[in-house]
Amino acid sequence: MNWITILAVGLVLADSAAWGATLTWNPNTDIDLAGYRVYQCTRLPCNRTSGTAIATLGTVTSFNIGTPSAVRHYVVTAYDSSNNESGESGVVTYTPAAAPPPTTPPPAPPPTPTGLQLLTVR
Repeated sequence: MNWITILAVGLVLADSAAWGATLTWNPNTDIDLAGYRVYQCTRLPCNRTSGTAIATLGTVTSFNIGTPSAVRHYVVTAYDSSNNESGESGVVTYTPAAAPPPTTPPPAPPPTPTGLQLLTVR
């Protein structure tokens, strides 16, 4: 099998927690292609050995990784009908968005009252 290196084209980050982030890549054009495997790593370097296979896919060229709560790294490999696996794609990294800073500081409290007196009326 004559594998070409598959390339991770990009990590598309969606703002919606309902959809998460999607990993996409260019299709492998080998006629014996059976599918792709997605590996996730918690640190670099990220490869098949250091990563965990989180998905074995058919010939689709995207995978929704959800919204990880910590930094995660991903590589993709292609495999053929004999289960021969290609080398890893380039590494892409998902970094969760930090909480945005407040847009305006809270207003200052009013000044403390002074000169308080009690008057009695008879």
